[in-house]
Amino acid sequence: MKLKLLILIVLISLMLISISFAANEGTVTLSLNSTKVWWNDTVNASGTATYSNGTAISGTAVLKVSDVQMCSYTVDASGFWNCTFRAPDEVKAYTVSVNVTNATGSSFTNSTTLNVAPNYGASVGGTSDRVVYEQPMLIQDLNGTIKKIWVRITTWRG
Repeated sequence: MKLKLLILIVLISLMLISISFAANEGTVTLSLNSTKVWWNDTVNASGTATYSNGTAISGTAVLKVSDVQMCSYTVDASGFWNCTFRAPDEVKAYTVSVNVTNATGSSFTNSTTLNVAPNYGASVGGTSDRVVYEQPMLIQDLNGTIKKIWVRITTWRG
């Protein structure tokens, strides 16, 4: 009888342990209002932090752009977080990451790419007669560095 009781206690303990580990699995979403911006443009980042069972992860969301912290936000009761920041002052691709840490110290992350590049006008799509003229130019970033970029001028007949 004692052996059956011991086996039952062990089985219940294993079930409780597996449930507590399953509750720690979660997802953090990350959305940017634009993935291609000019220097110093305002970028809005937002998302949700939820456990695999759908409940909100209560904790703090920290957003970084290439390892530079831009903001910290307390995740609300529905799991929503948001952050508004200025784009960096150099033309290049940046990794934007968010890390949500809950009360027990578990962290959940996600990342995406933000391209800082001067651009103007709509992107050309579809089929039509067009000519693309490319010219290398020097450009000075807002941080003072000078880079060579390719300027593309597209003309098309509608």
